[in-house]
Amino acid sequence: MWQGREIVACTLALLAGNLLGDALPLPPWMYLVLSLTISLVALRRPALPWLLLCLAGLGAASVQIGRMPPAEGPSAIMLWAAGRKAAFAAWLGRLLPPGDELAVLRALAIGDRSALTRDLRAAYRESGAMHLLALSGLHVGLIYALLRQLLAPLGGHQAARLLRSTVILSLLWAYALITGLSASISRAVLMISFYEISGHLSGDRDALSALFGSALILLLADPEVPRDIGFQLSYTAVLSILLLHPWLKDRLQTRSRLLKRIWELLSVSICCQATCGVLAWLYFGNFPRYFLLTTLLAIPLTTAVMYTIAATVATNALSSLLPALTTLSGAASKLLAWLLHLLNTIIRLISELS
Repeated sequence: MWQGREIVACTLALLAGNLLGDALPLPPWMYLVLSLTISLVALRRPALPWLLLCLAGLGAASVQIGRMPPAEGPSAIMLWAAGRKAAFAAWLGRLLPPGDELAVLRALAIGDRSALTRDLRAAYRESGAMHLLALSGLHVGLIYALLRQLLAPLGGHQAARLLRSTVILSLLWAYALITGLSASISRAVLMISFYEISGHLSGDRDALSALFGSALILLLADPEVPRDIGFQLSYTAVLSILLLHPWLKDRLQTRSRLLKRIWELLSVSICCQATCGVLAWLYFGNFPRYFLLTTLLAIPLTTAVMYTIAATVATNALSSLLPALTTLSGAASKLLAWLLHLLNTIIRLISELS
């Protein structure tokens, strides 16, 4: 069984081949022949360096082949997913009246930002909270944590763990489908899939292997993906959290559970900005000066909003089967509207400081 370092090495080799595909002047068929030759040598003399060279050659070939004219139009599954997203966006319109709260609800739930006003977009961008409205690993991580809590009563024996992972991954991929199979959500769900599966294969979940394993699959599927800004932001953010956060979190020693929790939240934000903030500044010329204040106020509130969205959707969907839930569904909708209004108000106040 491969260990984490082998998966990391293979991913980096394929990534290097992809990124160097432009600089190396050979035609794609020569890279394929070279990779095939190396793979035949690797079969006779199994060793990791031969595999790394083979993957680097495949990466260089695939980036050239991937630039051939693609088939016209989106695939059938992407069209189907887009239809599910539009249908769910219309269904969300039943929960709240039209306005900023409904616009943010659709952005947080399914990544539909079409109804956001220009002023509201500017407020989220200037406060450093725009990533909250773009479906990402944060949203999938919150849903993943909620599902694990809900399914915790199943127990810890092997059959229960397998059932729990199956249910969680099925629901996460269903969520990816109703959000239109966006690239950011698909990346996050793929990471968590590797994370869950690694726990059953090796007995211990390995976050770093899950990160690089998902990147390896994406690189094989789309050689151009390393050039995508979303890919760069997603993977540098998670990588910085995995590598920097354990060290930074231990810089504050306190017995206060509240202070410890606040510092953990802030340190995660600092780790992300250490990489994503630099990339965002290089690409867009913008760096959120008040990102720590946004993190301290908006992230916990966004967590509460996401969990309230789940409760509101569940009670509203089940109220047709259980009329007793109608009152609870109405109360959840009112609470959701109030939380969204509070979130928008806080974001606007922070943006005025910029």
